[in-house]
Amino acid sequence: MKYPISQLIILIAFAAASCQRKSTPASNTDVILSISTVCGWCTGGDSLVINASQSVYQYSPSCDPAQAATTTAATDKKIWNELLSLFDKTQFEKININLCNVCADGCDVRVTVKDKNYIHSISYGGSDNQAVSAVRPFLEKLEALSAVYKKEFKK
Repeated sequence: MKYPISQLIILIAFAAASCQRKSTPASNTDVILSISTVCGWCTGGDSLVINASQSVYQYSPSCDPAQAATTTAATDKKIWNELLSLFDKTQFEKININLCNVCADGCDVRVTVKDKNYIHSISYGGSDNQAVSAVRPFLEKLEALSAVYKKEFKK
């Protein structure tokens, strides 16, 4: 059975294209973003976990769990889409940083991105760290969003 060269080329091109690794998550609804801050000497911390439908923020002002507070809200679709548009999976997974500033009574920021078949975390001191420069706009947006929630709890 003979195939024309053009059909063979098309078949090879299609097979190669279907095997390329995509840098975007499988589905926007499968993505979970989280950012947390923890500081030494019981100065507390916070965390924000966001998916397409809900955002959960927890604030712990000290080491006393009784002072912790949690709020849950619907995720703003505009903010969600902006976060996803800023996220570059390829660049994010190239960053392998796991600082432990909290080990020396400093503060750490941990960002984790998950979807169905993917999870990657980085721990850094803040978005001004040069090691995270490739994804800085994404991290700054997450940090700013977390700061908005934190401001509400500090009133």
